[in-house]
This record gives sequence, C-alpha cells and structure tokens, in this order.
Amino acid sequence: MRTTRVQSCRLADVRFFAFVATGIIFADLLFVGASWAQTVQEPENEPSQPLRSPSVEEPLLPQTEPEPAEELPPEGETVVPVEGATIADIQVRFVDEDGQPTEGTTRPFIITREFDLEPGEAYSQESAQEGLERVTNLGIVRQATLEIEPAENGRVVMVVNVLESDRFFIVPELTLAPPTALQGLARPVTVAPLSNQASGFSGAVRFGLQNIGGNNQTLSLGIEAGENTLGFDLDFRDPWIAGSSSRTGYAVNLFNQRGVEPEFDQGDREVDLPNGEDPWVHRLGGGVEFFRPLAPDLVAALGVSYQRVSVRDEAFTSDISPEDELGNQLTFNPDGQDDLLTLNFSAVRDRRDDRLYPTQGDRLRVGIDQSIPIGEGNILFNRLAANYTRFIPLPLFGFTEGPRTLVLNIQGGTFIGDLPPYEAFSLGGTGSVRGYGSGDVGTGRSFLQGTAEYRFPLFELNAFGEDIDIGGTLFVDYATDLGTGDNVPGEPGEVRDKPGDGLGYGVGLRARTPFGPVRLEFGLNDQGDSEVIFNVGDRF
Repeated sequence: MRTTRVQSCRLADVRFFAFVATGIIFADLLFVGASWAQTVQEPENEPSQPLRSPSVEEPLLPQTEPEPAEELPPEGETVVPVEGATIADIQVRFVDEDGQPTEGTTRPFIITREFDLEPGEAYSQESAQEGLERVTNLGIVRQATLEIEPAENGRVVMVVNVLESDRFFIVPELTLAPPTALQGLARPVTVAPLSNQASGFSGAVRFGLQNIGGNNQTLSLGIEAGENTLGFDLDFRDPWIAGSSSRTGYAVNLFNQRGVEPEFDQGDREVDLPNGEDPWVHRLGGGVEFFRPLAPDLVAALGVSYQRVSVRDEAFTSDISPEDELGNQLTFNPDGQDDLLTLNFSAVRDRRDDRLYPTQGDRLRVGIDQSIPIGEGNILFNRLAANYTRFIPLPLFGFTEGPRTLVLNIQGGTFIGDLPPYEAFSLGGTGSVRGYGSGDVGTGRSFLQGTAEYRFPLFELNAFGEDIDIGGTLFVDYATDLGTGDNVPGEPGEVRDKPGDGLGYGVGLRARTPFGPVRLEFGLNDQGDSEVIFNVGDRF
C-alpha cells in the first residue's frame, strides 16, 4: 500500500493545454470553411420550436381581449405599437388552456422582473421580446404571449398572458440544467470523463414541486437505481433571490450515491476486492451554490461541496475495503475513507440557436475545482476541465426535409496535486468513446477527447398523437489519457490493462419526442468490439 503525492506541474499538463488550444482553433477553422461553402447553397434548416424557446415573428395588431389558446399569437410573438410609446403599466394576466382569464399561483413580480422595461420608460420591441423569451424559459410557464393595450395620454399597457405549468413534475432524467457547482448525482459534468455513472443497466427519474409559494422555487428528488448503482439527490433551488438586481440565484443539495464506478471496472483484466467482490464507491455529501448571468449568453456558478467517500464490497455494508486484491489503494487515505471539501466553479457560454435541438452556434463549458485539505486524507488538488462544441449547418445528404448539422466537440482536463483514484478521468462509453464500455479506454490524471458527428433527417412518424421526427447520425470519437494512467494512485487503469487511448465510430438514430431527444446508437471500436447504446437526452 502506498500514498502518492504528485508535483504540481507535469509535462502532461502542458501538453493538455496545448492540445485544447489547437483543437479549438481547428474547430474554428472548420466553421469558417463550412460557412464559406454555404454561400453556394443555403441549407433549409427548420429550427425546432420547444415550448421554452420562443421564436420572433412579425408583429400583430393589438388585442384588447385574449382569444382562445389556438387563436392567440404564436408563443413568443409580440404585439407592438409605435416604437417609443411611454409604458403606463406592466400587468400579468393568467389564462387557462382555452385562453380565458383565470386565477394564477405565481406572484406577478416573478413574471414582470424578467423584463428590462418599467412603467414610465419608452417601449422597446427588442427589449420586450428578450424579456418575453426569459418568461417563456421559466420552468413554471408553459406558454406566454405579450399584448399592448392603449392607456391615457397616448401611453400603453404591457399585458403578459401566462399559461402556467403544472406544479408537480416528473422527468425521466437526473441531471439539473447547467451550470451548477453542486456535486453528486445531479451535476451536469463539465466533461464526460468526470461522470461517476456506474457500469451496467440503470434508470433514473426526477420528480418534485415547482413554483413553491408562487416564487418559482423548486424542491425535487432524483433517484437512480440499477444493477450496479443506487442513489438519490435532494435539491432545493431558487433561480432568482428576491431583491437581487443581478439575477443571482442559489441552490442546496444533499446526496447519497453508491455504485461500481468505471475507474475500478472494465479493462482486459478483472481486478476485484480481496473477497472477490466488485469495489463499490460510497459518496455521502451535500453543498450550496450561487449562480447568476454574467452576460446574455454567459452564466456562472460558484459553490462549496463536501462529501465523504469510501470503498466497500456492496451497496449496503459497513465494511470498508481500502485495497484491491493486488494491494493497490482505492482511496487516497490508506484507511479507506476520504473527506473531500471543494470550492467549485462552473461557467457556460451558450450561443446555440436552440437549447434542445441546436443546428448552429456553439457552447463552451469550463470548470475549476479546488479542494481544501481537511479530515481523512488531507487532500489538496486543483482540477481543470473544458468542453467546446460547435454546430455547423452542412447540407451533405438526408432523406426528407429538415436540418443537416455537423457537430464538432473537443474536451480535456487535468489534475494538479493529490488525486484520489475514484476522481480520475474515466475514458470510454456513451459520453466518451462509443464502441467501448464505460471506462474501458483508460483512467488518467489528464485526458483529451474529440468527436465529429453528422446529423441528418430520415422520416417522420406519428405516435400517441404526437409527430416525432426521426434522424440519423454518423459519428467518430477518440480519447487519450496522454500517458498519465500510471500517475493515478493505485494505477486503476494500468492494472486492468486498459489501452489508454481508443477510437470508436458508428451510426445511430435520433428521435425528437415530447420528453426530449432519444438516442439509439451502434458503435464499433478499434479493437473490434461493439456496443449498443440507448439514451434519453442529448450527448452535447
């Protein structure tokens, strides 16, 4: 048994940042090339219209009474007078599914504060549209439209018609919307190899109450269960603290996660605990975070999290296993139990044209985690990660009308300082290299990963009264641990004979359902193996 302290600067770290910079420049060059090519033939993209992403249409004439829902202006459409009219008041009118006025549960200021306009100011169509988009993106709003009504002395009244969402919700996924600095099951990781997702079949669901007290606050519980995993995440979230002029929100969570994580699984060689059982990583913890927009397309979160981590031989046991059957350490502390206290920063710059089904634009995610040495293990590290995706309209081929998109992604990360083996980057699997199992490529201190994926339309079908667009994908993935597998304490990747780098490629089907994207993919890898992947939610 041994404890390894790693110097703060390594050649692999330098190579990682050089590779990331080169990859982003390469993606930008491809974007420029693709944009030039489109001057010859413009693709007929059809941006999706999710309920929370309104489009901008031609303005209509003012209405004094709300029409039934099917006759209201399309969602996100603004009825405007002459630009510059003085605003007398901003009112909220709650409507039912038939478009008739009803009593709402949301406090009106929750709606009106989304607008950068106030009574007494000059009306601006652009500003009104931006505010209406923010209202529509609230989870408590199913649909919103804006009407302009005349007032005295040539002034106008802005009336926001709001159809509220149900207070109780249930969704077939676990993660919260990024960015979040919270740790645990619900975190949307900056880079896929940071996922603690256990191998094997599993399912997850999140349910809860939203708009508590009419304040757009949410209390939710996420549960995950499977053959190699069991856990929950309890989350309370207030997206905008009352009285904050900077749109600052906060969230707190409590989680308990147990599973056979990919760091200690897969590979050509099976390494178990001394009693022959799989290593189960137990995580118990919680945290608090604050988040706010820094720009219209940039949101950041800062938080602090604590978790106690141990390795055991099953989901329900008090017996701690600090080593595997070969004597390699499984935790940083030789006693088999670590305390992790971390300051977490996460930021997302999102310039995509659509949040659910993007066809152009880009998104950049960055994450920094700084541990504070306390308790068992006295662990001190800094973790850096970045993830960049560009969506490029590219009309190569397709079998029906619809968007044709090339997706390019590059991501990487590195650890500086102490490294608990269960926190290392795990390569391979549905979020990494398809065609490999979860964690089957490698477990490293640093990594670099790239993907090219082409999406094209196939056909449309109707199921349960819903029109569902079916598309196809062609993809290729590559990832490498940059030769850092032997720099992880216990060398979990090396002792399991993981290759350290891998290439995967394949085909897939994508369905646009009421629950979001659903994917079915078949991947092959460079060692001749294959994987079938079924997932709810998008990879990027």
